[in-house]
Amino acid sequence: MPPKLNDNRQRLIRLIHVAKRDLQMDDDSYRAVLAKVVKKTSAADLTIPELERTLEHLKRCGFKERSKSKPGVSKPTKAKPSRPMAQDPEAKKIRALWLFLHELGAVQNPSEEALAAYVKRIAKVDALQWINGYQAETLIESMKKWAMRFLPDQVKALAQQLADAINAGRVQLPPETIQGLRYTVGIAQQRQTFDPMHRAWKALTEVLNRRP
Repeated sequence: MPPKLNDNRQRLIRLIHVAKRDLQMDDDSYRAVLAKVVKKTSAADLTIPELERTLEHLKRCGFKERSKSKPGVSKPTKAKPSRPMAQDPEAKKIRALWLFLHELGAVQNPSEEALAAYVKRIAKVDALQWINGYQAETLIESMKKWAMRFLPDQVKALAQQLADAINAGRVQLPPETIQGLRYTVGIAQQRQTFDPMHRAWKALTEVLNRRP
């Protein structure tokens, strides 16, 4: 790869990792985003166009790239945010659920501003920093119920997609893995609650997005 292209690729990878940190994404949420946008799970495996698509998606999720000033040009003063992004465990869980709802197609705008609007509507406060334990629980349960409008159908479709891929020979899995997936999906369908349904969705998605 020519030096300039390689430098650009490394710059894009660094920006994606900065976005992951700024958006407070855990590893599972980050890999889910990559899987949705480019059907891969590591930035190191992406081509430059794939890196650019991923970065644009993360910008739509609320990431703001910091611009560097040119030599001899004074850097414009940026207004500091009025408050930092909430980083307590409840806020991270709520943010992860918000991004998951985006992966499901339930949330069209995954940005922090859109999440703040949802928090205000449900919890009656202006930001995650100001919610109490009861409000956090209310938000989490509300988002889980929202996700359950989409999850059962998506898990059913993913299970059928995987079965078709196995039958066609496009996916090869050890018998114990297939048995484990069937058990996970069966529990999800039997209980019809968020946690087992989310586990089934995650397991099926990871297998289907696995590189050959």
